[in-house]
Amino acid sequence: MVPSIRDDAAAAPSASSLPEPAVSPSTRAVLERIAGFAVRLLDAPVGIVALRDGTRAFAGDGDAWRARLDAPVADTLCHLAMRSGRPLAIDDARTDALVAEHPLLWMGETAYLGVPVRGPQGDVAGCLSCVHDRPHAWTEAQVETLVHLAGFASAALAAGAGERARESARGRGRRVSARMLEKAVETMQLGVTITDVAGRIIYTNAAEARMHGYGMDELPGMHARVFAPAEHARPIGADAMAGVTSWSRETTNVRKDGSVFPVVLRSDVVTDRRGRTVGIVTCCEDVSQRRQLERQLLRSAFYDPLTGLPNRVLLTHRLERAVEAARRGGASFAVLAVGMDAFKRVCDSLGPQAGDELVAAAAARVQTVVRADAMLARLGADELAVLLDDADGVVEATRLAERVQEAVAAPFEVGGVEVFSAASVGIAHSSTRYAHAEEAVRDAVIAMYRSRDAGKGQYEVFDHAMHAQALARLRMETDLRRAVERGELRVHYQPIVMLQTGRIAGFEALVRWMHPELGLVLPDDFIPLAEETGLIVPIGLWVLREACLQLTRLQTGVCRDQDVTVAVNLSVKQVAQPDLVERVAEVLAETGIDPRRLKLEITESVIMHDPEAITGMLHRLKALGIQLHIDDFGTGYSSLHYLHRLPLDALKIDRSFLSEHAGGPNLQLVRAIVAMAHALDVVVVTEGVESAELLEEMRTLRCEYAQGFFFSRPLDEHDIERLCVRNPVW
Repeated sequence: MVPSIRDDAAAAPSASSLPEPAVSPSTRAVLERIAGFAVRLLDAPVGIVALRDGTRAFAGDGDAWRARLDAPVADTLCHLAMRSGRPLAIDDARTDALVAEHPLLWMGETAYLGVPVRGPQGDVAGCLSCVHDRPHAWTEAQVETLVHLAGFASAALAAGAGERARESARGRGRRVSARMLEKAVETMQLGVTITDVAGRIIYTNAAEARMHGYGMDELPGMHARVFAPAEHARPIGADAMAGVTSWSRETTNVRKDGSVFPVVLRSDVVTDRRGRTVGIVTCCEDVSQRRQLERQLLRSAFYDPLTGLPNRVLLTHRLERAVEAARRGGASFAVLAVGMDAFKRVCDSLGPQAGDELVAAAAARVQTVVRADAMLARLGADELAVLLDDADGVVEATRLAERVQEAVAAPFEVGGVEVFSAASVGIAHSSTRYAHAEEAVRDAVIAMYRSRDAGKGQYEVFDHAMHAQALARLRMETDLRRAVERGELRVHYQPIVMLQTGRIAGFEALVRWMHPELGLVLPDDFIPLAEETGLIVPIGLWVLREACLQLTRLQTGVCRDQDVTVAVNLSVKQVAQPDLVERVAEVLAETGIDPRRLKLEITESVIMHDPEAITGMLHRLKALGIQLHIDDFGTGYSSLHYLHRLPLDALKIDRSFLSEHAGGPNLQLVRAIVAMAHALDVVVVTEGVESAELLEEMRTLRCEYAQGFFFSRPLDEHDIERLCVRNPVW
C-alpha cells in the first residue's frame, strides 16, 4: 500500500515554504488531460490539479464543485497531503479523525484522495486530487494510479520550466533596441515565424528553420503551410480572424524530409496603429521529448518492467469495463490467476534474479496459449492473470487452464540450471455477479491458493464457499495473533508412564486455545496456521516457558518426592531459528528447573530438512543437559547414517502403529523399531496406548515408556496436580 499522510503528517516541510511555479498554456493543457485521466481511471466526479500559485486544471463536473475548485489550495484537504508529501486517502470525511482535527480545510467533499505534485526542483508544488460526494473506499490500485498520474503532472511542470524561463526573460527590459530584440529571437531555442496577412513567411529564427530541417534563407517567401501536414494545411479565412488576437493549439508539423513531429503553437496577431492586421507571429515548441516522457511514464504506470505485460492497475481498469458490461447483461468474462509453484524454491536456492527469469519465461509461454484478444497481466511476484472477455462459460476457462499448465510443465533453463515448475490456476467467472473488478481478481487468487493446497499443478473454479473459508481463515489468523497477549492459550499435560513400575514418569505439554467464541480449539485446527504464519515461534517459546514453570510447581508441590519430567515439542520453524539454543537456555535459567527434567521432541522430517545443521544444533542443545527425543518416529523418512550420529535419548513411536488390534501386523514394525532403538542405546516411548491389551504388548516388546488415553487424556494444570496426588499405578 502507498504510505499515507497518517504515517507521519508532522515530519514533512510546510507547503508555504516552497517556491511557487507558474505554468504555460501548453503545460496547463497537459495538466487538464491528467485530471481527465484521473476522472476516468478512478471513476470520480471531478479531478483537480491545484498548484500553490493559484493555477487550476480540472476535469469532470466543474459546475457542481465550483467552490472547491476556486478555493486556495492552502484552505483545502490538499494542504494536508502537500504538507506530508504523501498520498492522503479519506473514505468518509464526515467520520474521519484527521478531518475532525482540521475542520477549516473541509470543503464539503465526502470522499477524498490526494497526491502531492512536485515541481522541477523536487519541492511540493501542488496536489492532484479526486473527490466524491458520497463515501468511497479507495483501493490500493486507485491510490497507485493517482500516484503515477501525479508523477506525470510533475514531469509536465519540469518540461515547462524552460518555457517559463524564456517567457520571464521576454518580459524583462522592454526598452531595448530592435537589433537586440532580433538577436534575442535568433538565439532562442523556441521556433519563431513571422508571416504576412496572406500567410507568406517574412522571417524565421534559426531554431524554427533547424526544427523543420531548412536553412534560414530557404523559408522567407514560402507559405507557412509548408510546416503543416497536407490534412492540416487549410488557409485561415478573414472571418475566422475577426476579433482574434491570439490562439494556442497542439498539433503536428512536418519537416522538409516529410517526417512529422508533435508541436505546441502559439500565434499572436500583429496590428498597426490603426488596428489593422499586418502579420502573425507564431512561436513553435517541439514537444517530442515531452511526449516520449509521457509515453514512458504511462508505460511504467501500467506495464510490468520485467515481463512487459500489463500490470495489476491496467488489468483492473479493463476488468472494470468487463464487470460493468456483464452487469448490464452483456457478455460474460473469466479471470484466471496463475501461480508458479516453484518460484519460492528457485528464489531460495538460486536467488531472486533466477526467480525473475522463471516468471519471465513462464509469461512468454503462457502468452502463446491465450487467445489474441485476451489480456495477460502480471499480478504479483510469482502470479500472472488472464482476462477472457466473451468467455464461453467456465468450459473455455478450464480448457485454457489446462493449456497453461501444459505450457508451464516443460523444464525451464534458469540461471544455468534446469528447473521444473507446475502452475496452480484459480478461475473466477462473471456468473458470480461481481460489482467491482478487485472482487473478481480476489476470488481468482483464492481459488489459485485452494488449487495449490489441493496439490501442485491443479486448477480450481471459485465458489462462494471458498470466500467464506478464506474469510474464516483470515479471522482465525487475526484471532491467533492476539491469543498470546490476551492469555487465551492453555497448556494441557498428558501423563507418560514408566512401564516397569506402572507409575507416572512425566508429562507431555500440549497447547490448547480457549477461543472466546469458538471455545476449546485443538492443535490440529490452529497449529498448521501458526506454522504457516510463523506464529509458532512465539507460541512455542511460550509453551516451553509455561511447561517449565508447571514442572517447577509440581516438583515443589505434589510431586516433590517424584523425579517427573516434561516433554515439549519443537516445530520446524522453531528449529530453524538461529537463536534457539540461547532461548532454551534463557527459559532454563528463568524457571530454575533441572535441565535433565526437560525433554525436547522433534520429528524425523525436521532432522532430514538439513541434517548437518540440525545435528550441530542438537549437540548444542544436548550440552545444556536436556534430553532429546524423536517424535512420531516411523511416519517419515530418516537415514540411519544420520540417526546414529544424533545425541538422542529416546524414540517416540507414532500412535498410528497401534491403531490395529493387539497382535496385528503393525506390532511387527513396533518390535523392529524397539530393537533398532535399543541397538542405538536409546529408550522407546509409545503413543496411542488405549487398552490393557496394548499395554501388555508394549511391556512384552520391552518398551520403556508409554502414553495414551488408557492412562489419561491431556489434563489442565489443576487436574494434573490432582492426578499426581492420587499417584495411580497401571
